[in-house]
Amino acid sequence: EYFQSKEDRAKLDGMYECILCACCMTSCPSYWWNPEYYLGPAVLLQAYRWISDSRDQFTEERLAWVNDTMKLYRCHGIMNCTACCPKGLDPAKAIVHLKAEVAATYTDGWKNIMTEQISNNKGRESGMMYM
Repeated sequence: EYFQSKEDRAKLDGMYECILCACCMTSCPSYWWNPEYYLGPAVLLQAYRWISDSRDQFTEERLAWVNDTMKLYRCHGIMNCTACCPKGLDPAKAIVHLKAEVAATYTDGWKNIMTEQISNNKGRESGMMYM
C-alpha cells in the first residue's frame, strides 16, 4: 500500500475519471491522419495520469516512452478532444502538461557534445589572422 497526500491525490482529478469511450480519439484530426503512430488524446491522458501520480515508480521510463514526434507531438492543440468529452475532461490540458514534463526532463546530448568540442578548440588558430 502506497500512501498519498491529499494534494498529490488532487492532482489526479480530471484524469482518472476517463472511461476510455474514445470520443476524443474519433474527434481528433491528428489521430485521423496518423492512427497507426499517434497515441491519441485518451492514451496520452492516461499516460499523464500515471506520470503525475506521486506513487508511480516508472515516471522516467514513461516520459522517455512518450517522447517521440509521432507519439506525443502530433497534437496541435485543436481542442476537439476537450469539446466532445462526455465526462467533461480536458485531454488537451493533460497533453500540454505532458509536453512540459518531457521538456523539463529532456537533456540534449548533441548540445553537450558541441559545447565540449568548442571548449576544446580554444587554443586553435582560426585562420582569420592570415587576412
